[in-house]
Amino acid sequence: DGHQGFLKVPLIQKIINMMCFVNKHDDGVMFHTYFKPFPYPVLALVLAAIECCIDKWVTSTQMDIPFTIQEYCSTYKSHLKCLHAFEDATKLYNVLPGICMRLYETG
Repeated sequence: DGHQGFLKVPLIQKIINMMCFVNKHDDGVMFHTYFKPFPYPVLALVLAAIECCIDKWVTSTQMDIPFTIQEYCSTYKSHLKCLHAFEDATKLYNVLPGICMRLYETG
């Protein structure tokens, strides 16, 4: 049916792999103890970057929107807050830690 679960869109894993796990010198490999499970702040950064990419095409024509702290700090904080709220709401089932472990292991 083509539907994906929360944070299971292949694009998210692809970005994470490109950012953190391409080769043995990448942060996710060199500092694996900090990336297992995949950290919420880095996941929030990935989500903010995706939002920036979407914003570039919001008018159907690509616009130059820089991914800067001034432009996307509040977006990043909002995503991080949502991740923590989701974790709190599903704590009994360990959903978000499970998702983040899968993101790490697939990386």
